[in-house]
Amino acid sequence: GNETFFTINTDKKTVGDALLELELIEGEDGDYGLYVKKVSGIVADYDVDKTYWSFFINGEMAMTGVDGTEIEEGAVYSFKVVKECENCPLS
Repeated sequence: GNETFFTINTDKKTVGDALLELELIEGEDGDYGLYVKKVSGIVADYDVDKTYWSFFINGEMAMTGVDGTEIEEGAVYSFKVVKECENCPLS
């Protein structure tokens, strides 16, 4: 239920680089790029409680990771914590 909004001005090329520079995200390098585990001080760790950070661009789930997403002026980037549900039907 918590939301925090930031307006960021940067010379960085990717969303990941800009957010890392401002220490708004933390993560680990993985097979598919940066695996974000912490956003604005809030941890989501799949190995601990089956939660993870999902990355969105203009309200749609991103098809690229933060470190592979080039910044576009006016775009809105967001993260949401998602919890895997073992007994949920596939959608």
